[in-house]
Amino acid sequence: MIDRRLLAVAVIAGAAAAALTAYVVGHPINPADVTVERDVQSVPWGPMVIVFGFFSFIGDAKGAIVEALVFVAVLIFNRRAWPFAALASLEAGWYLLLSHLIFRPRPTTAQVLQVTEHPGASSFPSGHTMFIVTVVTVLMLCLGYRFLRGRILIAGWLAGGVLVLINGLGRIDSGAHWPSDVVAALLIALTWLTAVLSLRPIHERVFPR
Repeated sequence: MIDRRLLAVAVIAGAAAAALTAYVVGHPINPADVTVERDVQSVPWGPMVIVFGFFSFIGDAKGAIVEALVFVAVLIFNRRAWPFAALASLEAGWYLLLSHLIFRPRPTTAQVLQVTEHPGASSFPSGHTMFIVTVVTVLMLCLGYRFLRGRILIAGWLAGGVLVLINGLGRIDSGAHWPSDVVAALLIALTWLTAVLSLRPIHERVFPR
């Protein structure tokens, strides 16, 4: 009933996420985060700043609308895979839990070069990153494998990876998050998604024999 390879990925990612979380709790403001944040913000991103702003815009409550639209698309074009899409969306619960259990101050202008976005609540983890990773994964697994083949499918995954990277850079460049917030969010999302996909009944709906 369990795909051991995917479960192993989930366990490794989960262990890495737990270790990083423990480090952040003990060192909420640390030299590594400050250095990387300053390095990212020192890059003249040019037109990319507009793209950063787009990813910031679709987060928060608007992200729920995007996830609902993706779920409807899965129901229409690949209904068999809907359980994975539904369970994948529950990763938002991990964000709510951790952001309430762990309060980490967000970057300030005294620590980094700029802060152009001032969201409330805790900085840890990056909810935007968890959202983007989940949406990209659901789209590729539930729809990409349904309609794409060969190099086009690979290109789809690469494009999804680029979107995740751009989002992460944007969260750091704006001063909304520390780099470790973004990395932890990626690991948490990977842990949850691979754990769900490791369940054979879910796996076989996404990848029918």
